[in-house]
Amino acid sequence: MPLTIFRGGHELKVDLPVSPSKSLLVTDLQGAYPPYFVFGPLVFSNATAQLVGGLSSNGNLLGILGAIGNPLVTRRGDSPAFDGEELVVVSSPLFPHKLGKGYSNPVARVVKSVNNVPVKNLRHLVELLRDSKDEFLNFTFDQRGGESMVFPRQAMIAATEEILTDNGVRSQASPELQTVWNAKPAP
Repeated sequence: MPLTIFRGGHELKVDLPVSPSKSLLVTDLQGAYPPYFVFGPLVFSNATAQLVGGLSSNGNLLGILGAIGNPLVTRRGDSPAFDGEELVVVSSPLFPHKLGKGYSNPVARVVKSVNNVPVKNLRHLVELLRDSKDEFLNFTFDQRGGESMVFPRQAMIAATEEILTDNGVRSQASPELQTVWNAKPAP
């Protein structure tokens, strides 16, 4: 953007670089489909303006999420804290399956860590799940209070295809995340 500055009685012409938009942690899909990943009865996506907008149609829900410190509310207008940061959210209620029995509805919970490893973004979550050798997977959420969710890793992997078939879901993940899931684990 061209600017003219007057300083000390002299005119100085400068070009000021500007960004067409501010980089936000909660992004706008701009007409694209959201990325997703199904793992057992859980469905993960990154936080989007459309998701938060849908939640805001229930005025009480955003107030509750804010009260418990959910980053969908507390960090809604923030820029990413580091390159590649995304809020990873459970984007829908649990698919019906015995693995989900006894857990409350996790929709709109932001994943903080898996087995105490902080989740950086949706791709990182898929890599963590793909590469894990642990017997159990402990999902903790970024909020005050609430439960963690612990699942046997092999049972989650085994249940995924059955859950997809039972619910008419064609693919476990959006194309870019399916590629990550199918890649060989990191050495």
